[in-house]
Amino acid sequence: MREAQAYTDDTIALPWLWQALKRQFRWIAGGFVLGVLLGVAVILFTPPRYEAQAKILVESPAGMVASLGGLATLIGGGNPDVNTQIEILLSRPLLEQIRQQYAPDEPFREFKKRFRATQVRNTPIISAYAADETAEKSAQLTNLWVQQYLAYVRQFYDTNPSTLVQKLERELQQQEEKLNTLSQKMTAFLKQKRLVAPDQEIAKALEKYADLQMQVLDQQGKVQALTRQIADLRAELKKQPVYYEAARNLAIPPEVQQLNTKIAELEIQKRALLEEYLPSAPEVQTVEAQLQQARQEREKLLANALNQQFLTLSKQETVNPIYQGILEALWKAEVERNALEATLGYLRTRQSEMERQLQQAPDLLAEYAILRRQYEAGITLWTEKIKAYENARAQQLVGKISPILLEPATPPERASAPRPVLSLGLGAALGLMLGLFAAFGAALRDRRVENRWDLERLLGVPVLAEWDALPSQEQLQLVWWSLRAWGGGTEWHRVMALPLGTQAQKVAELMANHEPAPAPEATETLPAPAMNGVLQVRTPAQSALTDADRLLLIVPRGYRFDEATLISLQHAQSQIVGAILIRAEGIG
Repeated sequence: MREAQAYTDDTIALPWLWQALKRQFRWIAGGFVLGVLLGVAVILFTPPRYEAQAKILVESPAGMVASLGGLATLIGGGNPDVNTQIEILLSRPLLEQIRQQYAPDEPFREFKKRFRATQVRNTPIISAYAADETAEKSAQLTNLWVQQYLAYVRQFYDTNPSTLVQKLERELQQQEEKLNTLSQKMTAFLKQKRLVAPDQEIAKALEKYADLQMQVLDQQGKVQALTRQIADLRAELKKQPVYYEAARNLAIPPEVQQLNTKIAELEIQKRALLEEYLPSAPEVQTVEAQLQQARQEREKLLANALNQQFLTLSKQETVNPIYQGILEALWKAEVERNALEATLGYLRTRQSEMERQLQQAPDLLAEYAILRRQYEAGITLWTEKIKAYENARAQQLVGKISPILLEPATPPERASAPRPVLSLGLGAALGLMLGLFAAFGAALRDRRVENRWDLERLLGVPVLAEWDALPSQEQLQLVWWSLRAWGGGTEWHRVMALPLGTQAQKVAELMANHEPAPAPEATETLPAPAMNGVLQVRTPAQSALTDADRLLLIVPRGYRFDEATLISLQHAQSQIVGAILIRAEGIG
């Protein structure tokens, strides 16, 4: 229950705000009238100000307009575009010359406010505005300004004919030095890594590595096939009848081993040449001839070795021809396998070397990409500067920036200030805003109670009822039920009906003498709680204030709280259970 009574003083209800502003309408109306009067005073007493307009065409030399967008970041204050001409129009040296001729006694800060210049959208045209107290004077001042500007620009470019060219020439030299430094860095990097074109060489190395991998797999397959063939030949050889020791081992002559190594090297050399030359090239044909010669020598050595061995055997015993054929095939297979294994070993060595090189490729490419990106950015900037330099040289030959007076100033038909509609509108809006603030402040200071929202704002207590006449028994019973709903009879048992004013005395006595209705039957649907405790309503004449547990305020409309009463009631807010608002005329 206590939490439900915790109203805050800083809460403002919207209905109270609306009612308060209605009561304080005189402040709002007064503020509005004051604002309108202020606007009228501005219109009547502000001296008129006229603003004349002249238009200037900024004509650039041939070849200059197309490159202005790319030169905006390269050329600093010397960029002869429309924005630059606007800055020249509003520059202090030019305006100071005009002030000395037109109004030497006027301070420069005030004199500068007379002038403004804007660019006509999407055109190289400048609109120049100058203001004065009469239309003729404003037109005269505008024309003087424009004429002084045209003479000032021509004199400026005549006295500084090569400033832009010299500036661009210095920038070109600096950019070329930067490019030379970057080029030296790239050259040193390529020399250190022994590269010419890293991207292409690494791509070519990847292709070679893939081809080498295929060769390794092919050689491995051939070695495995020969190993199976040798195993089959040995098994078949054991089945054939022989007249010499079966466990005899066959030895390959060392000359054959040397020829196998040579054949493997020639095969690798041939593959390397085929990557760069056609099969009909002289280099490839030379290696092919050496390869054929080595194979023929190997065949002769194998044939001689077999003939000598079996010739010796034939002197002792008769040789089995099937055994001799199998033995010859076995010998050739072992020789070929040895040659393939030698080739495979060489290929694996090359594969390991290429893998080590390719592992370093990402870091190498990243470092090279940084250098190349810096160099390409420098080249792009250098190209733009070359274009700017050529355009500046062309400007010296063709002509300089030539602003042309497109439309001279004429006396304006109406004043630019003050503007009656705008002044009245702003004055009315300002007055209305001030009136609202004043009305709100007056409503906050007002301590008179006109409605329930005023009472809740001042005391922070709920209003239980509003009576325009003496309450009936039903109305009193509703208040009684409200008191019980707020804890009467359970949490507290005595409430003092405290009248504020003589008109509220009758209502307080009527409530004190009211006999509450008995508890409703179970079949009734009234929302009143059961009477589970004693609840007494007293008046100040019947009981002392200290005997009461709670206070019930009875406030007549129009009652104005004084400072002492308001502070006392605010201190006793925790004991005030609510308030009843009455109309004094109806009660009296």
